[in-house]
Amino acid sequence: MANFKLKNIPAALKVLGVGISGTFLLISTANAQTQPQKVEKIEVTGSNIKRIDTEAVAPVQIITRDTIERTGRATIADVLRNIPSTTGGSFGESFANSFAPGAAGLSLRGLGQKTTLVLINGRRTSGYGFAQNLQDTFVDLNSIPSAAVERVEILMDGASAVYGSDAIAGVVNIILRKDYRGVEVGGSAGRFEGKNEYRFNLTAGLGELGKDRFNMFGTLDYYKRENLLQSDTKFGHTRDFRGENGGRNERSLTAGGTWSQLNAAGTALTTTRRSITECLGTVVTSAEAVAAGLLAASSTVNIPGNTWCSKDIGGELTMIPKTERIGFLGRANLEISPTVSGYAELGLSQIKTFQVFTNPFFAGTTGLQQTSAGLRPFTYNINFAPGVAGNPFPTAARFSGNLNGFGTRDTNIKSDTFRVLAGLNYTLAKWDFDSAMGYSKNKAESVGGNRLSLAGVSAAFGVPTTPQPPIPTSTISSYNLDRQSLNSQTVLDGMRLSVRRKADSELKFIDTKGSTEIGSLPGGPVGLAVGGEFRNEKLMDRPDARATAGDILGQGTTATDGKRDSSAVFAEVSLPFTRMLEGSIAGRFDRYSDYGNSSVPKVGLKFKPTNTVLFRANWGKGFRAPTLPEISPSTATFFVLVNDPVTNTSPNISGVFAGNPSLQA
Repeated sequence: MANFKLKNIPAALKVLGVGISGTFLLISTANAQTQPQKVEKIEVTGSNIKRIDTEAVAPVQIITRDTIERTGRATIADVLRNIPSTTGGSFGESFANSFAPGAAGLSLRGLGQKTTLVLINGRRTSGYGFAQNLQDTFVDLNSIPSAAVERVEILMDGASAVYGSDAIAGVVNIILRKDYRGVEVGGSAGRFEGKNEYRFNLTAGLGELGKDRFNMFGTLDYYKRENLLQSDTKFGHTRDFRGENGGRNERSLTAGGTWSQLNAAGTALTTTRRSITECLGTVVTSAEAVAAGLLAASSTVNIPGNTWCSKDIGGELTMIPKTERIGFLGRANLEISPTVSGYAELGLSQIKTFQVFTNPFFAGTTGLQQTSAGLRPFTYNINFAPGVAGNPFPTAARFSGNLNGFGTRDTNIKSDTFRVLAGLNYTLAKWDFDSAMGYSKNKAESVGGNRLSLAGVSAAFGVPTTPQPPIPTSTISSYNLDRQSLNSQTVLDGMRLSVRRKADSELKFIDTKGSTEIGSLPGGPVGLAVGGEFRNEKLMDRPDARATAGDILGQGTTATDGKRDSSAVFAEVSLPFTRMLEGSIAGRFDRYSDYGNSSVPKVGLKFKPTNTVLFRANWGKGFRAPTLPEISPSTATFFVLVNDPVTNTSPNISGVFAGNPSLQA
């Protein structure tokens, strides 16, 4: 190897020179090795049989660590949500009005997050405590420290015969680092739409398995991003999108609030703007509202002389929430003997998310009441007598709109994830075994501020808290609907509350699997793998006690208390008929303590006539066990806006979801 004299060379170039010298040394050493190296068999996602060829019978997409870094995306969740196969049905933390806020799930080919199995190092982990869409359980990708990811293997085929439930759409196997020696520091900083994001990671390890017979390392990953509102963006600085192709004016009339005059029968006659003396937006007439696309020409409230308060609510809507994440992966490997080695992993993460939503909405608001059939929705309205503050009519009137004096409905979400496992790799006779046991848990908590209290609102307007009809009439008003900015802190605090929701998701497992060779065919040895596993799952989603009592207006609730055991046995055979043709047969039997049993088979063929041409054909059956919110004692209420073409309005309708213990796979 050539010697380089570094005299009179700048320090930066000296470092570069050392690096080049080290590279030459490594190459020289590699070329000097004349002894044949043993080819190590590996396990590819989609099969339990260890093999030399990474091209298995089932198609697998591999995203390497280098590819992940070259995407420029800050987190592994961002990388995976932007590949073609995951663009439909994958939700991230930017889905602010979600029943599973602060988390990022994955859906392969648009089939849903609950049909996509996410594994860590080939094994299951606990799901997020809050279910998406009330019933879809999933693994939160944000809880996985991105700096610890070695590669991601995506099985582009169903695999229930290999992995069991949830693998109908495919499998996403996130492979974390298995060993590391030395120290590695990384970081990045970025700016988008005037907001900042930061990332820092540190990895340190010691011990070399081949020499010291042990290795232990840890990876610390930190990520922080500021809250981005719609109004912060170039595209969303205004919600009037008429200048864009296919765009319409999304500014809000109801956010400013409206008053409807009532006749003797209590039917709305006309509508004027929210306030005679105060408008936080832009005052427009009915004709201007129609011209701006804010009001339908055929609307029953399109009456000459009416005025409206048009408000741009982009400053009250989070587009990308504020988040702060810290994650840790620790792993230890120990060679006990030439045929036995042990490993242990520890994963920790904490995620804090903050997001903003519009001011509380009042009138036509859906409330919840306890009935003999459980918690059921009802519509909460108040009629205001003449002379009540804000009523611009000499007759009774009804207010509908946002209570802008309250401020935005902010939500803070905190998620803590803990994962630990220990296992052994060992050889018995001609079998290679991998046995492990593990425990993982996610604790999620959501705290929502500025929610309307049914009791507090009823007290402020002197009306009972009973469901309607009849609609109560207010003759007093401690809350000034005419000049909302003048309401005192005491009045506001009496009408609002903070809502706390907590959830725990747990998974315990023990498993073992072994693979061997049982003879040979013209294409090579016949591979066989068998195994079994046992899992215990729990999910408890606990709403705020005031929510279950029906004291919160305009917000749904979720409640789940479920647990179950499951066990499985599985087997797989690989058949290399020739060098070009390989077959595969797999089968699995699962027993669940709640719904029953499932048996699923799978067969496949791989034909590789040349090194650059490959054909695959796979057939199999899959199953998805009902999620715990679907099959266990659980209830959820939800509200959704619908477009009513008869009245040209967008009312809130409500629904109730309940678990069904009779569900099958």
